[in-house]
Amino acid sequence: MTGVRKAVAAGATAALLWLGGTVPAPAVPAAGVAPCAGRGSPEECVAAREAQLAALRDRLGCDHRAPFAAIYARLETTLGQVLRERPPVFAEPSWIAGLDDAFADRYLAAFRADESGRPVPEAWRIAFAVARTGQADAGQDALLGANAHIQRDLPHVLVALGLVRPDGTSRKGDYDRAQIVLDRAYGPVVRELARRYDPFTRLVDDRWNPVAGYTAHQLFVLWRQNAWAHARRLAAARGAAERDAAARAIETDAATWARLLSTVQVPGHRAVRDAYCRGGGGA
Repeated sequence: MTGVRKAVAAGATAALLWLGGTVPAPAVPAAGVAPCAGRGSPEECVAAREAQLAALRDRLGCDHRAPFAAIYARLETTLGQVLRERPPVFAEPSWIAGLDDAFADRYLAAFRADESGRPVPEAWRIAFAVARTGQADAGQDALLGANAHIQRDLPHVLVALGLVRPDGTSRKGDYDRAQIVLDRAYGPVVRELARRYDPFTRLVDDRWNPVAGYTAHQLFVLWRQNAWAHARRLAAARGAAERDAAARAIETDAATWARLLSTVQVPGHRAVRDAYCRGGGGA
């Protein structure tokens, strides 16, 4: 066991791009369902998504897809807190909430497609495949989901909701300010992953490893800026050929990152994780 732990710790250090048991397949809402689209306040909209993602997390139990659902639910909690702040953080809270709502739909659609055996984008295929059979840690599972969702899904959602307001001004300011949510959620997310799923996630707890928190911040800034750049290219495309090239670039970048993030795996770690989670984790 000591040898396994040392190997996992070494793998964790090499994979410091971290965010830090199998159960029956959970029920997932139908594609396109947005619980609060067009009704309710931004805070109510986010709260509905939080409840939905928390329910998915709970149904997944110790399934290795659960860490991403867990961080997603935690991010919704944090976004709700930020939306309630006064003075307000965002200039256009309704756009942020709508973006969040449509974004979550993309994740749920990919999840359900994979469950039913239908094709999914390559970055998602890698994330789900590693979760099913890999010897990755919970941080890697969470990051693989985050990569597919941010670098692959987000550009398309941004284009669909609009990069500029009706008056022609850019929404980039609010988009950049949303980084606050990721930064605030980092510590609670890492501690939740360590408590629920994988004790080795404690290695990237920013209370005693500030480098990990800084690294995660820089990583997500990079991914989100890449997503905005891809969205701008996609929105500016003239004709089918340019749109296809922009879409291929999105797929290629996200898939390349997914392969990188899944490279470091430690034989035997799956059993360690599963035993820990099924034993009640660190609760």
